[in-house]
Amino acid sequence: MNIKKYTKKYENLAAKFTCGNIVIDNFLHDGSALDVNRGITYIMLSDENDCIIGFYNIENGRVDRVETVGETDVFELMGGSININYLAIHNDYQGLLVIQDGENKIYLGDLLLRDCERRILKLREETGISFVTICSTEEGYHLYHVRNGYEDFEEDMNTVVSESDMGCHKLYKWVDDIVNA
Repeated sequence: MNIKKYTKKYENLAAKFTCGNIVIDNFLHDGSALDVNRGITYIMLSDENDCIIGFYNIENGRVDRVETVGETDVFELMGGSININYLAIHNDYQGLLVIQDGENKIYLGDLLLRDCERRILKLREETGISFVTICSTEEGYHLYHVRNGYEDFEEDMNTVVSESDMGCHKLYKWVDDIVNA
């Protein structure tokens, strides 16, 4: 497996990708993943480079603290963030256990998330990033919250959420809490 920046060169492979979530699949299929205004996409390829095993898309954002003063919401910057817009594993590879050390289990999704977090740590050296944020589907919640230490947004925290993410779990992690593995 290797992880590369997604380019037009991989569009034919993207057409074959399906993770079981039509919104996430369409992001890769309809050309949105190539639009730098919607973030940068990275793909996990098979050893033969003939299949996209998974992908993620990241963009910068911010996390604000919201305080209600009278009838007005006041937003105060808590810190810059990198938003993981999408992180998905192809249906054929979901639940694939890669490493087991006692009770500690690592799946392909964990490896893809670790690559994403390593990339975020490098970006932190170039720009101010305090948080990693993600709006997780119900299916992905276990990967982020239980296995990888992402927390539910606190009541006074806010970030911009796209309409398609309204029903998702808003999660965050301090960049300082990323284990540099």
